[in-house]
Amino acid sequence: MTDPITLDAGSAVTLVVAQLKAMIVERGLKSGDRLPPERQLASEMGVSRNTIREALGALAQSSVIEIKRGSGAFVRDLAPASLLDSMAFMIEISPIATLLDLLTLRRIVEAEAASLACVRITDEELAALEQCLDSMSGTPEAAGSQRTDEAAQLDLRFHQIINEAARNPALSALGSTLNSTTFRLRVSGGQYRSTAYPLDARSDHSSIYHAIRDRDPARASAAAAAHVGAVERSLRESNLEASG
Repeated sequence: MTDPITLDAGSAVTLVVAQLKAMIVERGLKSGDRLPPERQLASEMGVSRNTIREALGALAQSSVIEIKRGSGAFVRDLAPASLLDSMAFMIEISPIATLLDLLTLRRIVEAEAASLACVRITDEELAALEQCLDSMSGTPEAAGSQRTDEAAQLDLRFHQIINEAARNPALSALGSTLNSTTFRLRVSGGQYRSTAYPLDARSDHSSIYHAIRDRDPARASAAAAAHVGAVERSLRESNLEASG
């Protein structure tokens, strides 16, 4: 049983949140399991039901639990993708400067994903990756007419295949979250509308694809890092021009 809490309301809520997390772990609660009723939790922890309610609300906002009106609080799906839902939302409302900094993290994540994909990708996934690459190809004449949403979706799909081929759910979920952020920034920055974009993108993605096809982890990692690094520099320059 957890120890009673005798602090001010704000501190009590913070500690109850920590105790509830510990309780979930200690009792081995899994996705879909119901937490004890508010009255029982309040009694066990020596706090008011209002404090318990606020703590449960904080856990719900963090996607740890789901509160079903009239039924109680239940442990949510703790798969990596589900746990990153709140992170994805926070990224969407963060300042542009913060999003740009996150591209540094994406560079690390995608480099590792490309390296792992070299030894774990299936023939079917490799074929899908090649198809994506072929769809990105275009001549200078065709480049200007390529639809913005089509270019964006091809780019997202290419990286999604690699993230999934890494066979690491946590890495894949984080990579997908960070890649969707880049999509938002690219569209707002107009990169997909640039006549140079389709050719530049195919060159970068071709280097990544061929390294993965050749099962060369070091080369794939370097190519992926270089690609995201180029995107990061371009977006930072665009942001500086817009604010200048």
